[in-house]
Amino acid sequence: MNSKSRTPLRNALSVSALTALVAALAACDRGPSAEQIGQDIDRGIEKAGQQISEAGDHAAEKIDQAKSAIADKTAQAGAAISDTAITAKVKSALLAEPGLQSTGIDVVTEKGVVSLYGTAISNSHKERATLVSAAVEGVRGVENNLAIVQGS
Repeated sequence: MNSKSRTPLRNALSVSALTALVAALAACDRGPSAEQIGQDIDRGIEKAGQQISEAGDHAAEKIDQAKSAIADKTAQAGAAISDTAITAKVKSALLAEPGLQSTGIDVVTEKGVVSLYGTAISNSHKERATLVSAAVEGVRGVENNLAIVQGS
Protein backbone atom coordinates (compact mmCIF):
# COMPACT_ATOMS: atom_id res chain seq x y z
CA MET A 1 0.00 0.00 0.00
CA ASN A 2 1.15 3.41 -0.73
CA SER A 3 1.11 6.25 1.74
CA LYS A 4 -1.82 7.90 0.00
CA SER A 5 -4.05 4.87 0.45
CA ARG A 6 -3.04 4.54 4.12
CA THR A 7 -4.08 8.07 5.01
CA PRO A 8 -7.79 7.55 4.36
CA LEU A 9 -7.56 4.22 6.23
CA ARG A 10 -5.80 5.93 9.09
CA ASN A 11 -8.37 8.67 9.05
CA ALA A 12 -11.16 6.10 9.10
CA LEU A 13 -9.49 4.15 11.91
CA SER A 14 -8.85 7.35 13.85
CA VAL A 15 -12.46 8.43 13.43
CA SER A 16 -13.65 4.95 14.50
CA ALA A 17 -11.35 4.93 17.52
CA LEU A 18 -12.39 8.46 18.45
CA THR A 19 -16.07 7.51 18.06
CA ALA A 20 -15.56 4.44 20.26
CA LEU A 21 -13.75 6.56 22.86
CA VAL A 22 -16.52 9.18 22.85
CA ALA A 23 -19.14 6.42 23.16
CA ALA A 24 -17.24 4.85 26.05
CA LEU A 25 -16.92 8.20 27.79
CA ALA A 26 -20.58 8.92 27.20
CA ALA A 27 -21.46 5.52 28.68
CA CYS A 28 -19.32 6.32 31.71
CA ASP A 29 -21.17 9.60 32.21
CA ARG A 30 -24.52 7.79 32.26
CA GLY A 31 -23.63 5.46 35.16
CA PRO A 32 -23.06 6.65 38.70
CA SER A 33 -19.60 7.74 39.61
CA ALA A 34 -17.56 5.97 42.27
CA GLU A 35 -18.20 8.92 44.55
CA GLN A 36 -21.96 8.62 44.03
CA ILE A 37 -21.83 4.89 44.67
CA GLY A 38 -19.87 5.52 47.87
CA GLN A 39 -22.41 8.12 49.00
CA ASP A 40 -25.27 5.71 48.25
CA ILE A 41 -23.56 3.02 50.32
CA ASP A 42 -23.00 5.48 53.19
CA ARG A 43 -26.68 6.51 53.10
CA GLY A 44 -27.73 2.85 53.08
CA ILE A 45 -25.50 2.07 56.05
CA GLU A 46 -26.78 5.12 57.94
CA LYS A 47 -30.41 4.17 57.24
CA ALA A 48 -29.80 0.58 58.34
CA GLY A 49 -28.15 1.89 61.51
CA GLN A 50 -31.15 4.10 62.25
CA GLN A 51 -33.54 1.21 61.67
CA ILE A 52 -31.51 -1.01 63.99
CA SER A 53 -31.46 1.72 66.61
CA GLU A 54 -35.24 2.24 66.32
CA ALA A 55 -35.81 -1.51 66.57
CA GLY A 56 -33.60 -1.62 69.67
CA ASP A 57 -35.51 1.27 71.24
CA HIS A 58 -38.82 -0.42 70.44
CA ALA A 59 -37.60 -3.70 71.93
CA ALA A 60 -36.40 -1.90 75.08
CA GLU A 61 -39.80 -0.21 75.41
CA LYS A 62 -41.58 -3.55 75.06
CA ILE A 63 -39.29 -5.10 77.67
CA ASP A 64 -40.05 -2.23 80.08
CA GLN A 65 -43.79 -2.70 79.49
CA ALA A 66 -43.45 -6.43 80.14
CA LYS A 67 -41.49 -5.80 83.35
CA SER A 68 -44.17 -3.39 84.53
CA ALA A 69 -46.96 -5.83 83.71
CA ILE A 70 -45.15 -8.63 85.53
CA ALA A 71 -44.61 -6.41 88.57
CA ASP A 72 -48.31 -5.47 88.59
CA LYS A 73 -49.41 -9.09 88.28
CA THR A 74 -46.96 -10.15 90.99
CA ALA A 75 -48.33 -7.47 93.32
CA GLN A 76 -51.89 -8.55 92.54
CA ALA A 77 -51.02 -12.19 93.17
CA GLY A 78 -49.31 -11.24 96.42
CA ALA A 79 -52.36 -9.24 97.49
CA ALA A 80 -54.67 -12.13 96.58
CA ILE A 81 -52.55 -14.60 98.56
CA SER A 82 -52.40 -12.16 101.45
CA ASP A 83 -56.18 -11.61 101.36
CA THR A 84 -56.73 -15.36 101.27
CA ALA A 85 -54.39 -15.84 104.23
CA ILE A 86 -56.17 -13.06 106.18
CA THR A 87 -59.55 -14.65 105.46
CA ALA A 88 -58.30 -18.01 106.78
CA LYS A 89 -56.81 -16.39 109.89
CA VAL A 90 -60.02 -14.45 110.62
CA LYS A 91 -62.17 -17.57 110.21
CA SER A 92 -59.85 -19.48 112.56
CA ALA A 93 -59.91 -16.66 115.11
CA LEU A 94 -63.72 -16.48 115.00
CA LEU A 95 -64.00 -20.27 115.46
CA ALA A 96 -61.50 -20.16 118.34
CA GLU A 97 -63.34 -17.36 120.17
CA PRO A 98 -65.13 -18.94 123.18
CA GLY A 99 -68.88 -18.54 123.18
CA LEU A 100 -69.02 -16.89 119.75
CA GLN A 101 -71.24 -18.79 117.36
CA SER A 102 -69.33 -18.13 114.15
CA THR A 103 -70.68 -20.93 111.96
CA GLY A 104 -73.13 -18.48 110.37
CA ILE A 105 -70.44 -15.91 109.56
CA ASP A 106 -68.89 -15.63 106.10
CA VAL A 107 -65.59 -13.75 105.72
CA VAL A 108 -64.45 -11.94 102.59
CA THR A 109 -61.16 -10.02 102.45
CA GLU A 110 -60.18 -7.49 99.80
CA LYS A 111 -56.97 -5.46 100.05
CA GLY A 112 -56.79 -6.20 103.76
CA VAL A 113 -60.34 -5.08 104.53
CA VAL A 114 -62.43 -7.86 106.06
CA SER A 115 -66.17 -7.97 105.40
CA LEU A 116 -68.34 -10.10 107.65
CA TYR A 117 -71.62 -11.46 106.29
CA GLY A 118 -74.25 -13.69 107.82
CA THR A 119 -75.91 -13.71 111.21
CA ALA A 120 -75.09 -13.18 114.88
CA ILE A 121 -77.32 -14.07 117.82
CA SER A 122 -76.88 -10.72 119.55
CA ASN A 123 -75.39 -7.28 119.22
CA SER A 124 -72.59 -8.26 121.61
CA HIS A 125 -71.69 -11.25 119.41
CA LYS A 126 -71.68 -8.95 116.38
CA GLU A 127 -69.31 -6.55 118.15
CA ARG A 128 -67.06 -9.42 119.34
CA ALA A 129 -66.82 -10.67 115.76
CA THR A 130 -65.65 -7.20 114.71
CA LEU A 131 -63.05 -7.02 117.52
CA VAL A 132 -61.74 -10.55 116.89
CA SER A 133 -61.47 -9.87 113.15
CA ALA A 134 -59.72 -6.53 113.66
CA ALA A 135 -57.12 -8.16 115.94
CA VAL A 136 -55.89 -10.49 113.17
CA GLU A 137 -52.51 -9.51 111.72
CA GLY A 138 -52.79 -7.83 108.30
CA VAL A 139 -56.39 -6.66 108.73
CA ARG A 140 -56.69 -2.99 107.73
CA GLY A 141 -60.35 -2.64 108.59
CA VAL A 142 -63.56 -4.53 109.25
CA GLU A 143 -66.97 -4.02 107.65
CA ASN A 144 -69.47 -5.84 109.79
CA ASN A 145 -72.58 -6.67 107.77
CA LEU A 146 -73.91 -9.27 110.23
CA ALA A 147 -77.64 -9.31 110.88
CA ILE A 148 -78.88 -9.95 114.40
CA VAL A 149 -81.12 -13.01 114.40
CA GLN A 150 -82.14 -14.66 117.65
CA GLY A 151 -81.33 -18.34 117.68
CA SER A 152 -79.05 -18.24 114.63
